[in-house]
Amino acid sequence: MRPRFAHIASTLAKTDPLLFSSAVLLFIITIGLVSSLRLKLLFSGEGLDIPFGRVIQLTYIGYFFNNFMPTAVGGDIVKAYYAYKETNQKAKSFISVFMDRFVGLFSFVGIATIALFFSWENIDLALKKTVLAFALFFIIAFLVVLNSAIAKVILKVLSRFKLWNIGEKLSKVYRAVHEYRNKKSIILMAIGLSAVAQSIYFSMIYLLARSLGADIPLMTVFLLMPIISVVSMLPSLGGLGLREGAMVVLFGPLIGGDNAFSVSILLLATLLIVSLVGAVIYVTASQFRIKGVDISKFQKEA
Repeated sequence: MRPRFAHIASTLAKTDPLLFSSAVLLFIITIGLVSSLRLKLLFSGEGLDIPFGRVIQLTYIGYFFNNFMPTAVGGDIVKAYYAYKETNQKAKSFISVFMDRFVGLFSFVGIATIALFFSWENIDLALKKTVLAFALFFIIAFLVVLNSAIAKVILKVLSRFKLWNIGEKLSKVYRAVHEYRNKKSIILMAIGLSAVAQSIYFSMIYLLARSLGADIPLMTVFLLMPIISVVSMLPSLGGLGLREGAMVVLFGPLIGGDNAFSVSILLLATLLIVSLVGAVIYVTASQFRIKGVDISKFQKEA
């Protein structure tokens, strides 16, 4: 194993610092502008007037908690909590952040499904099943959220849960989410912004590969990265291990196993660097200096 690790270290040592820095900067800008704009759009859809500058801060902080901190308090809960502190609208803050995650994942799985059919002959059967399972799940979830006939059935079922008012709380949340059937323009714009953000993300992967001197077409990255990212959604610590393994399996035959693994290491480094931006905001901005126990309490009440 030592010679293999030595070879990977040697590959990483050849990383072009300019291309790597460009990839990191591109990703930082994408999160700060495109992803934040999507969240701002969904906040506005709920009637929450949060300044765009504050939304940018919330986006980076949420990214920090999702990808860096070993905590049970997720980044989405943190974003919803601080949105609530900003607006005093708990339910709407929670729904906006939920829809931000839901729309992002829905559009992401959509790209993965399209990519799957473009590269059907070259994809392993297990990966085909994984992507199709995710696609089916999100189609069902989308119908559950927006279809009125299904909504009536779900609300009737939820009304039967009387213990600790669980049914009433879930019904309230579901009604709020279901209202997005009347906000189709917002949903479509949010999906469009997600597609832009994900396209830039895939371009960033291309730059990381080029920084190692790996020759891989940009279109190939667009075909394979959605599948890799869907695989990384399976239960793990931030996709760690699954993402690296999938990149070696899919990119390895094209650029070599060592290069593919090195690209995954550079991607991990990029994710950690961008997460540190959120950490700096969280530590230095006075409005975010709230005890973690308060966030945990909000999570239970939400």
